[in-house]
Amino acid sequence: MLGLTLEGGGSKGAYQIGAWQAFRELGIEFQGITGTSVGALNGALMIQEDFENAYDLWSNITPHMVMDIDDRIYEMLSGHQLNAANIHIILEEIGRFIKGFGFDTKPLEKLVHQTMDEERIRRCRKDFGFVTVSLTEFKPLEIFKEEVPLGKMADYLIASSYLPIFKSKKLDGKKFLDGSFYNNLPIDMLYNRGYKKIIAVRLLSRGRIKKIEKEDLEVIYIQPTQDLGNILDFTQNRSHYNMKLGYFDTLRVFKQLMGKRYYIKEGIKEEEALKLLMNLEEEAIKSLGKLYGLSPHKGTNRLLLEDIVPKWIGLMGLEEDCKYKDVIVGLVEAIGDYNKVDPFHIYTLPELLGKGFNAYGHRDEIEEDRGRSVLFKKELLLKLNKDKLLEETIKVVLKYHHNLKL
Repeated sequence: MLGLTLEGGGSKGAYQIGAWQAFRELGIEFQGITGTSVGALNGALMIQEDFENAYDLWSNITPHMVMDIDDRIYEMLSGHQLNAANIHIILEEIGRFIKGFGFDTKPLEKLVHQTMDEERIRRCRKDFGFVTVSLTEFKPLEIFKEEVPLGKMADYLIASSYLPIFKSKKLDGKKFLDGSFYNNLPIDMLYNRGYKKIIAVRLLSRGRIKKIEKEDLEVIYIQPTQDLGNILDFTQNRSHYNMKLGYFDTLRVFKQLMGKRYYIKEGIKEEEALKLLMNLEEEAIKSLGKLYGLSPHKGTNRLLLEDIVPKWIGLMGLEEDCKYKDVIVGLVEAIGDYNKVDPFHIYTLPELLGKGFNAYGHRDEIEEDRGRSVLFKKELLLKLNKDKLLEETIKVVLKYHHNLKL
């Protein structure tokens, strides 16, 4: 039996809808699903097999669909748009929040009751369970659908999502808290039901995760390679981005795509990678040596392989024992990222490199050279800023890129 576990994380849950889209395309089906908080809500939609409505919901989501807060105020807070003209509006909202001891969740409750079909969930033959915490009894509740009182499925799912910033409400005379405070990734619920292979979709959000180490358990993790934003960023732009990321990150795992920022389907052999590195022009090597403050007296080949390539490995966050082909993939990704090449596409390595070079051709090289001459004089500052130093590295490589052909 194949199981799926969905981590909690508020608005980051859009990522799981993208993963679901990829599962559907790959023909992957689950016999059981568990989740916490937004993972429980998305899991219920999956049990209902209601992908179209789930995708539409997350595509059109707004903050006021989840909590009672004015969209203008939300934009001011999330966009750090505080100024003399609007500070009084913010203060009024904070006062309302304090007086009510949290944001009102009526919009969320309405949304869940509208989208959840208890009859379909109960009728489905797949296992479905989720986590919440009873504040009244000071104990966690790991509950499967058959254990939920009749007519209370939506209410218990909402209870799994009661963040501390939400106004506390009672269910069956008890107060509940978001399940992430006990177990934000309930893999164990499925394992205890006999599941030995589980796909876990992470959101990398705050919350307690119970360790489960079993020799007979295989867990395949899907997790974001880029930032998903904060847990209350219920804006359409963020949701669209997170769904795309979830879709492509899932394809990365199951199609064994390379890359961290991009999705690359064909690599390069080790000897080809070394040959490509050795094609870097002498002037480029000298410029990089100057940028990194290296000795100008060492031979260019030694300087490249002994000093510059290890520097690249550190700047790109690669493993120290990585191969030259990993360095080339990282370099091509850095070139694409610097030139703002669309990450949401599956590329071959030559395609991605070509996209990066083509985008670079539209830049103002005079301005780049002028900026570089200033930055060389600030070598110490560059050493303190890895991102900026990597950016300057890519500028040098691009200036002398004519021999870099895959």
